Amino acid sequence: MTFYHGTDEESWEAIQKEGVLWGRRYVQEDNEIREVSRCTYLAVDEREAMLNGDIVLKVEYEPTDGNDNYVEGCWQLRVYVPISLSNIIRIR
Repeated sequence: MTFYHGTDEESWEAIQKEGVLWGRRYVQEDNEIREVSRCTYLAVDEREAMLNGDIVLKVEYEPTDGNDNYVEGCWQLRVYVPISLSNIIRIR
């Protein structure tokens, strides 16, 4: 399936350096920001991805049980596994 991921230049460079698309999720507690998990948000529509950064990545990914929270018809999904750069094309 085709999904989209919006990001910025700094994050795109970090993605390329790490060799996978696998975001970091943070929370703020008691004025301290900490990482709580690694996951990537993917949008089903390119326009939605554009709201999250100037760079838009086209991502080929097959949702699987246990690795994401995909729901048919939802505007996004959260993926808890790294996605290979070979499945990604920068389109913006």
